[in-house]
Amino acid sequence: MGHWLVGTECLAACRFALSPLVETVAAVGILAEIRPEPWRRHWLATHQPAFRAHLAAAPHSAAWLADRRPSDWPTVLRLPVPDPDADPRLLDLTALDLPPALTELLDWTWQHVVRPEWPARLHALRADLTARRERAAHHGWPAALPHLGPQHRWLPDGRLRLTAPDLPPHPITELLLVPTSARHGWLLPDASHARLAVVYPASAAPVPGPCTPPASLGRLLGSARAELLAALDRPRDTTQLAARTGLSPAAVDDHLTVLLDARLVAATSTPGRYYRTALTEALLSAQPG
Repeated sequence: MGHWLVGTECLAACRFALSPLVETVAAVGILAEIRPEPWRRHWLATHQPAFRAHLAAAPHSAAWLADRRPSDWPTVLRLPVPDPDADPRLLDLTALDLPPALTELLDWTWQHVVRPEWPARLHALRADLTARRERAAHHGWPAALPHLGPQHRWLPDGRLRLTAPDLPPHPITELLLVPTSARHGWLLPDASHARLAVVYPASAAPVPGPCTPPASLGRLLGSARAELLAALDRPRDTTQLAARTGLSPAAVDDHLTVLLDARLVAATSTPGRYYRTALTEALLSAQPG
């Protein structure tokens, strides 16, 4: 069991990086999950049929995926530490020492799934890291990144203890933070284990959906509740919903109580965050506008 202890000076000097490779690996993981998160239904309906058809034509890739859990892939793939100064619009697979079938699978996923969405993903990931920088400046890093995974802990003195069962502990000289759309984060050390990237789940799924509610839904539920449902195109908390809709946090709570009772909204496993249910997705898709 390896532990990294990240001091406050290292945290103060940390940098963010955006990685097309990390996002491509995350996309493969989401497409291959047996029990995906419910708010990804629409995205999966768009991409999963082509992904499954591709795997049917690539049995070696399919067998590799079937034998491993998505949470284990980063360790097995030995992804490089992202370069924070690299162009985040380009994916280079030539440096990876992977079997040809896996290289081809990552390239297919980048070309057919991630790359067409990359401007929207990049916008959302940048928004996430900007919000976390601002929160760290005002409230400290434990408030900015409270959920890094069950194995990692913020200590009372503001230091961060990172745990990786398969990696030896080592003093850290450089820390990078990499947002991703994956459900779980992971650690990416370099060969010396002194330079470490912490891949963390972004606060929301990175590909935005429509945020303007159909007028017919507003007439049915009321404009405020319709706006809340439109704003829940991805999981959000009360504060985010209040900022997005212009409602007060108290009003958001009142409307969410009604929507929860009607099973139009459900709570995530992270306390205080909500997403719209399949019933709401069906209701939205049935509206003429």
